[in-house]
Formats: sequence, C-alpha cells, structure tokens
Amino acid sequence: MLRSRSELSAVCARLREQAEHPDGGGESALIGMLGDRLVGVLRSHNTPSTLYYVRADGETYVVKAEFGRAPTLRDEIRWYWSAARRGLPRRLFITGHTGPGLAFLLLKRFGEGATLDDLALAGESRGPIARHVASAVTCDLELFHRTQRQVGRDHVHRLTERRLALRYSQARNVPYLRTLMDADVVTVNGVGLPGLSRWLRRILSDPRLLAYLTPDRVGMTFGDLHCGNILVHEGLTEVVDPRGGPLLPISYDYGKLVQSVEGGYGVVMAGRYVLRRTWGTAYEFTPETVPGYSSLAVLAASCDEQRYLQALYYAALHFMTMLPHHASDEKETTALYLCGLSLFYKLLARLA
Repeated sequence: MLRSRSELSAVCARLREQAEHPDGGGESALIGMLGDRLVGVLRSHNTPSTLYYVRADGETYVVKAEFGRAPTLRDEIRWYWSAARRGLPRRLFITGHTGPGLAFLLLKRFGEGATLDDLALAGESRGPIARHVASAVTCDLELFHRTQRQVGRDHVHRLTERRLALRYSQARNVPYLRTLMDADVVTVNGVGLPGLSRWLRRILSDPRLLAYLTPDRVGMTFGDLHCGNILVHEGLTEVVDPRGGPLLPISYDYGKLVQSVEGGYGVVMAGRYVLRRTWGTAYEFTPETVPGYSSLAVLAASCDEQRYLQALYYAALHFMTMLPHHASDEKETTALYLCGLSLFYKLLARLA
C-alpha cells in the first residue's frame, strides 16, 4: 500500500525500527528522526498519545505515537487492524505497529482537524451539527450491525461492572475524588442530589431496572463516539480515536453522544463553565449553554425510548469512569463529576 509513496515508506521504516528498540530514545529521538518532515505537534493533558504531523510525498499525514507499553494506543491499533481484517473500509487508516519502544499509528490527515465540539462552541447552529452526528451514527451502526451478536445481559453487565470497579478504585487514590465518590449527598446550586454510591445502589439493587438498562447485543463500535472525536471538513464526517477491547453494545457509543450533546462534556473540556465550592460537597455550578449542541432529537432516527435510557445510563457512567484520567485538574474533574450526577438525576426522573 505504501510502495508508491517512497518518502512515507521511509518514515514508516524508521518508525518501526525505533518501535522495536526498548531504549529507542523517547520523543527526542522520534522528533530527530522525523527531522524536517515534522510540521506540527499536538498534545492533550488527558491522553498519553501525542500527534505528530508529518509531510511526505507532497501530503500531510498524522503519526499518533505513545512510548513504552502504550496500552491505550495498542488497543486502538488492534481495533484498526481488526476492522481491516473484516474487510471494513480503511478510511483514514494506513498502518500501525507496536513494539517495546513505542506504538505508532499512521493516518491520513483529514482537513484541519476541526471537530463537532469546535463547531458547536464557535456558534454553529444545530442543523449542520445534527447532520454530522447523524453521519457518524450511521457509520457506527453499520459497523455494529456487521459484527453484532447476542449475549446474555449478565455478560454485558460484567463488562460495565469491571470497568466501573477499576476506575472507582483508581479514583479513591485521589483524596478529593474519594470524598466526592463517597459523599451521600452532593448539593448543586442549592439542590441536594444523591451521590454516586447512592445512585449506583439504587440501580444495581433493582434486578428489573438493571435488566432494562443493560443491552443484550454487542458488536464492534468506535467505542468513544463523542463530539470531540467526530471530525468535519467541507461537509464530510470522519470518526477518530476508536477504542479497542471487547465488543460493546451500541448504547455504549450512544452514551458517548449523550455525554457530549446533553451532558456538558464539551463545554467543561473547553473551560466554559463557572464552578465554586461553597462548603463541603456543596457547589455552585453553571455550564455555559451552547445552542449548537443538539439534544434527544440527535438520536431519534435510530434510537427508541429504551435504548435512549440505556444511553443515558452509559453517559452517566462515562462521566464517572473518566474521572481518574482528569484527576490532575481538580476543578475540571469536579465539574465532570457534577455533570455525571445531573445525568443520573435525569435518568431516574424519566424512569419514575
């Protein structure tokens, strides 16, 4: 696939060579190896991967790299190769490789990297955003339908339970997060909301409710379908940063969208909110209202009431399970926790 791209082939060969050396020299060696071909670097505080924009054969490509064991990127690369083996469209994917020194993923560059979050926060109206969301949902559904299989609800619940237990134990190693996770009541803008532990006990102790909220079909999905991972360019839509790992219910990805368009995730990550702790676990919290974010109508074409409520349940859990990854920023992480509580409140209000 790379034979006609001599410059890109050379870059890939050097990347593979560095990946296979346990002591490959880290990022400084990678930057030195890329040399004048490197035209930009993008880092994020909540992911261990770094994006390196590389110019080769007259085009710009993206090298996504993670050093050492690189578990997150290894799973992502595994996802892309699995999709390719199933004969699914490669889209942006060119190649990927993991080694003891680093893991790297080579992708075609898609436009300037603008996301749906960028459009919404810049004031774009609901219509164009909804069309891009619908395109991403259609792509995810096609992927899911081609790979789905029926499993017991117990199987799906165990997947959710294991992930929640792991992240809960990680969060408890952070003092302020432990206080939030253990709080019986958290007060938001003068309203007392049951804390996370109470919400979970309420759901997990009711077998009928838990069964209603737990899907029984799993398949291959993008696994992280929030608006920050949906790229747009000249009316076209692409989804990036898929999550490797076990097959998941489609409601898991719908939950990512609900987290974005109803839960306030994009607003919090952009820092467009006001948060002040008044005492103990009482807060004044005002996320900015962004008209461009659509609501329930985004999923109406492909989602019935039960699946939407399942998505709302997963969206609330997504907020809770991401907390350890953001723990270095106490204000941001607290805001994400409060967003999750508000979705639990919305979920149980609709179920009442």
